[in-house]
Amino acid sequence: MQIEGKRVLVTGASRGLGRTLAFAFAEAGASEVLAGTRKEEDRNNLRTEAANIGANITPVQLDITSDEDVAAVATLGPIDILVNNAGVAGYGNPVTMDFTAVRGELEVNYLGTLRMVRAFVPAMVEQKQGVVVNVATAFAKVNLPIIGTYCATKAALLSLGQALRAYLSDKGIVVITVLPTTIDTDMSRGADVPKMGKEFVAGEILEAIRQEKHDPPIGDEAQGVLSGLAKDLIGFEKMLAQYRA
Repeated sequence: MQIEGKRVLVTGASRGLGRTLAFAFAEAGASEVLAGTRKEEDRNNLRTEAANIGANITPVQLDITSDEDVAAVATLGPIDILVNNAGVAGYGNPVTMDFTAVRGELEVNYLGTLRMVRAFVPAMVEQKQGVVVNVATAFAKVNLPIIGTYCATKAALLSLGQALRAYLSDKGIVVITVLPTTIDTDMSRGADVPKMGKEFVAGEILEAIRQEKHDPPIGDEAQGVLSGLAKDLIGFEKMLAQYRA
């Protein structure tokens, strides 16, 4: 799908990849970019920055765990491209880490995304076109134990995308799950690993939309994850097992 003239909604747009995506879509010619944030301060900052450069970005109150927030944004009208970017990550041993944190990952990364899909896809079905982009990770394919529960929720998201394709592809809707590895954002601040720039990842996501790619890995490291799994699934899993909290 071409991006020019399309109406886009990006969740988790207050900072990091989501914020970068909002401006990338605006620069690419989207007619309007709805930028979802949870805090008024972030919306004000976005509004000011967008106005300064003439970007057609509309900040909206959007906590994707809130039925009320999601329903309110849905009343603003149909969208052409939904980018489910909002996410949270916990670190640690799944056996001992705080269960509230685990539940929070599930509520945002999986259930929040499903809530967004259920709210916005029906209008896409009526339009007979649309794109849903779910931001997962290459480690949805094989678990990275230091963020094991996060990877598990992203594996669920990858699987959800496959189910959505089964129900929506014949209705003109493209479903893409993008698979980056670590991005240089606040979420990964404490991780001593190679990181991709937000601008690079945003550009790759826009290109995946234009080409309607099927669940693309993003970046060399993600390509390496998929190659490693193809060559030696068990050995690659054992190699990653050393990365523990």
